[in-house]
Amino acid sequence: MKLSDIGSTPLLELKTLSVNENRVFSKCEFLNPTGSHKDRTYLNIVNRLEEAGVIRPGMTLIDCSTGNGGAALAWIGKMKGYKVKIFMPEGMTEERTVQIRSYGAEIVETSKDDFLSGAVLTAKRYVAECADKENYFLDQSSNLLNKQGWTSCGEEIIRSLKMLDIVPDYFICSIGTGGTFSGIAEVLKHAYSEIITVGLEVNNSAPLFAARNHMAFEHRPHNLMGLGAGVLSANTSAELVDEVRLIDGAEAWDRMKRFIDEEKIPIGPTCGANLLACDEVVKNVNKKNIVTLFFDGSWKYASRWNGVYPEYSEVSDAARRYL
Repeated sequence: MKLSDIGSTPLLELKTLSVNENRVFSKCEFLNPTGSHKDRTYLNIVNRLEEAGVIRPGMTLIDCSTGNGGAALAWIGKMKGYKVKIFMPEGMTEERTVQIRSYGAEIVETSKDDFLSGAVLTAKRYVAECADKENYFLDQSSNLLNKQGWTSCGEEIIRSLKMLDIVPDYFICSIGTGGTFSGIAEVLKHAYSEIITVGLEVNNSAPLFAARNHMAFEHRPHNLMGLGAGVLSANTSAELVDEVRLIDGAEAWDRMKRFIDEEKIPIGPTCGANLLACDEVVKNVNKKNIVTLFFDGSWKYASRWNGVYPEYSEVSDAARRYL
C-alpha cells in the first residue's frame, strides 16, 4: 500500500435498504489502507503541516484516539519517516492496539474515567512537561485541518452521483470529531442547496443534541468507539447540521451484524449507526436519494464481537432521558 492509495473509495448502492423507491448509497471508507476513514484525516493534517514547515520527518507526532485515528497516523507516520505516540483510553479493542503497534507506534494507555477527553489532557500535559521541540501534538479533535481533509471526499461523492445522474436529498453521518461530517456536508450543501443533512450522536454522549434542546450535557459510557468523545469538537460545524438524531449503541451493533449477514460487506458498528438512521428515513419518505458513509471494517472489533466493553459497560436509566 502507498499513501496515494488513500481516498477514491467507491460509492456503493445498498440494495437491501431500497424501500418506498428510495435509493441509499454509502461511501466505502473502510477500504482505505489502514481500514478506516481516518487515513484521509491524517494525510491532510500531516501534509499541510509539512507544507507550512511546522513538522518534518524525524519528529515525534502525538495524538489521541480510540483506535482508527491512531492506526492511520501510525501508518502514515511510518511511511513518511516520523515517530508516533498515541494516547488511548484503556479498554479499546485488541485488533486496533495490535495494528497501531505493528506500524511501530507507541501507545500510552490512559484512564477510562475521563475516556477520550482524559487522553487529550494527558497528551497535552506530556507535551508541555516534555518541552521537546521534536514532539508535536496534532490534536485531531480541535485541528481544523481535520475537516479540511474531507473536502476531497465530498467532491468524490459529487462526481460519482453525477455519473449516475442522481441528485442527493439526504446526507446521513455519525459525528465523532465532526471533521468527516462537516467537511463532506459543506461541499454537498454548496453543490445541492436543497440537501438535508442529518448528524447522528450516540445517546449516551450527545453534546450537540443537548445544546439544540437546551439540556444539560453529561457524557456517559457507551460502546460506539469513535463517537461520543464527551466534547463538542471545533470540527463540528453546527450550522451544517440540519437535524440531530440519537442512536443507541446496542441497536447499532445489531444493525451492523444484520447488514453483514444480508450484504456480506464487513462494516463496523458506527456504520450500523448510520444504517439505523437510513432505515428511519426510507420508511418515512418516497423516491429520495440518501448518501451515508461506512467508516471502518468489522475486523477491528472481533475481540469485542458481543459489543460489550467491560470498562465502559455502566448503564444508567438517566441516559435514556434524551430518547
